[in-house]
Amino acid sequence: MFQPDVAPGLVREPGRVREPVRRRALLAAGGLYQWVEVSLDRLVSSPLNPLYHTGTIAVFSLAVATVTGIYLFLFYRVGTEAAHASLEALAAHPLGVGSLMRSLHRYSSDAALVAAVLHGGKMLLGDRFWGARWVGWVTGLALLALVWVTGATGYWLVWDAQALVLSTATARLLDVLPFFTEPIVQTFVRNDRIQSFLFFIVLFVHITIPLLIGAAYWLHVMRLARARFLPPRVVLWVTGVALVAASLLRPARSGPPADPGLVPATVPTDLFYFPFFPLVDLDPRLALAAVAGAGALAVALPWLLGGRAPARAAVDTPACTGCTRCYKDCPYDAIVMVPRRDGTRYKTEAVVNPARCVGCGICVGACDSAGIVLGGQPVGVLAGAVTSRIVAARQATGRGPVLVYGCRLLPRLGGHVDAHGALADVPGVVVVGLPCVGMLHPSMIEGALAAGAAGVYIAGCVPEDCQAREGSELLAQRLLGRRLPRLGAVPAGRVRLAWYSPVEVRRFLRDVAALREALA
Repeated sequence: MFQPDVAPGLVREPGRVREPVRRRALLAAGGLYQWVEVSLDRLVSSPLNPLYHTGTIAVFSLAVATVTGIYLFLFYRVGTEAAHASLEALAAHPLGVGSLMRSLHRYSSDAALVAAVLHGGKMLLGDRFWGARWVGWVTGLALLALVWVTGATGYWLVWDAQALVLSTATARLLDVLPFFTEPIVQTFVRNDRIQSFLFFIVLFVHITIPLLIGAAYWLHVMRLARARFLPPRVVLWVTGVALVAASLLRPARSGPPADPGLVPATVPTDLFYFPFFPLVDLDPRLALAAVAGAGALAVALPWLLGGRAPARAAVDTPACTGCTRCYKDCPYDAIVMVPRRDGTRYKTEAVVNPARCVGCGICVGACDSAGIVLGGQPVGVLAGAVTSRIVAARQATGRGPVLVYGCRLLPRLGGHVDAHGALADVPGVVVVGLPCVGMLHPSMIEGALAAGAAGVYIAGCVPEDCQAREGSELLAQRLLGRRLPRLGAVPAGRVRLAWYSPVEVRRFLRDVAALREALA
C-alpha cells in the first residue's frame, strides 16, 4: 500500500483509501457524469460547457422570469373568468409582445427549475455536498422547493382546465394533513364557490416567493468568497437566445377555461411540475408520504453519503505575518483577519473558522511564511518528503524524475502508482497527490527542481470545475506571475500545468509520457 510520508491532510493517497459501498456507488455514478462533461468539453470547450454553469444559468433564468412576470402582473385580472380572459388578451398586444412575455415567463421558469436540478445533481455526483458544504446543499434544496412553488402557483393563476385538474390533485394531497377543518378539494366543486380572495392569496404567494428566493440565495452563497451570479457572456447569450427561440416557435397557450362541471375527457398533466399526480390518483396518503420521504432523504444526504472529515487548516500564530494573502485567496471565507494578540510588530493575524474550512489547502499555497498548517503539520514536512522521493528516484534510475502534482485525478490512479508513489506506466515519474493543486506554493516547485527533478507536471482540475472552486485558477495566476506568491525563474519547458477531468486518466498518462520523453 502507498504510505505517505506526511499526514493525510497534506498528501492524497492515489486510490488506496477503501471507501464504504455507498461512497463507492456515488463516486462511480459521478464518474459517468464526468464523462458526459468531458464529451461536452471536447465539443464546445470547457469555458462554454453549460454543465459547469448550471447554478448561474438558474439565476439568470429566474431574473428573466421576474422581469417578464412584472409585465404580466400589470395586465392580470383576478377572478375565475377574468384570470383566463386577461391572459388570453395578451395575444392582442402590439407586435406580439404580450405573447412573447408570457412565453418567456413560462420557459424561463422551466429553465430555472431544470438548471437548479442539474446544479444539485452536479454537486451530489461531484462530491461537494457534505462537510462544510452542507449549508449550501440544504439551502439549495430550499431554493429548489421555492422555485417549484412559484411555478406551481403560476399554473393555478392561469385557471384553465389543466390548472383545475392539477389544483384539485394538489388539494387532495393537502387534505391528508390534519390542519384543515374542511376538505380543500370542495373549494373546486363549482366556479361560483371559488372566491376572488383565493385568487388574491395565490397571486400574493406567487409574487412574494421571489423575495424568499432572494433571502435563501443569500444564505446559499454566504459562505462563498467572490460568488458568481451570472454565467459567462457567451453562455448567457446562448441561454437567452434559446429562451426567445422557444417562445417564438412554441408560444405558451392556455387550455379551455376552467369549469368544474365541464372537465374535458383528457387533460394534459405536467409531470414536470406535478410528478406526484399519478400517485394522488392511487392514494393521496401514498403521494404525500412519497413527497415527504423524498424531501427528508434529500436533506439527510450530507450525513448519509458524506466521506471522512478532511484535514482542516489552522494558523501557526508566531509564523503569521498578517499579510492577508490567505484571507484573500480562501474561496469559502473561512479565514478572517483579527487584531494581533501576541504583542509583535504585526498588526493583524489570520484565524481559521473550522466550520467553513473544506481542507483544500489553498491558504497554504498563498502563505510565504509557512504560517498555515494543514492536518496539524507544516508544509515544510511535505516539501521534505517530496525531496526524499526525488532523491530516491534519482538514485534508483540514475536520472532526475518528473514530479507530478495532482488532486482529483489521483484517486483514479490507484492501479498505476506503486507503493513508493512511482508511476508504473511511465518510468521515471513520481506522483504526489494534494487536496487541491491550489495548495502548491511556487517555492515547492522551485525546491523540487533544485532537488534534482527533471521537471514538474501539475495536473489540476478544469478551472470551471475546480473541486475547491478557484484552486486551479489561483495556481495558474501564481505561475504566470499575476498573483502573489509568484513563481521565480525556472528553466524553460520544465514546469507544465494542464487541466483534467477526474476520469481522463489515459490522456494524463499520454501527456506525462510525452513530457518525460521530451525532457529525456
